[in-house]
Amino acid sequence: MQSIEQRELDQILSRWDELLKKYPSAKADLLDRLGQTLLEDVRRHIGGSGKVQGWQEWHRGSKNGYAAVRPKAKTYQATHKKSDAYTVGYVTNAIENGHRVRRPQPTGRDGYHYTRGRINQLRTEGRRFYEMTRVRMDAIGQKELARFAEEIARRLEGAA
Repeated sequence: MQSIEQRELDQILSRWDELLKKYPSAKADLLDRLGQTLLEDVRRHIGGSGKVQGWQEWHRGSKNGYAAVRPKAKTYQATHKKSDAYTVGYVTNAIENGHRVRRPQPTGRDGYHYTRGRINQLRTEGRRFYEMTRVRMDAIGQKELARFAEEIARRLEGAA
């Protein structure tokens, strides 16, 4: 006859085996929640009218290895009326990291008249919305992992 402790141990091991079979979907659910949380955080840091926010999407890595936020693939945006379209990744990168500003071209005979106002800075500062989310990633990840650990504990106890 088995002791009570042995039966409890067998139950826990049986539940663990069931959990391991369900683990890929549980990990995918965790990455889905984490990716959505990261996307919301990036969009909050971007601010603005929503145009650049709409270019962002979260992506789950192959084999459920990671979750990341990045600009949408194969999406283009023209920056000026007569210019070629750039991928939104290029535009997002320029907003994230900053970019240089071209000086206006002189148009008058004396070379001092400009078509646009004078530019006082040669470079715009980046908004750093990805970087700010990366800094908060520890707190975001810990919160989601704690929820995941509680879910695993409930499954092992047989509550789920």
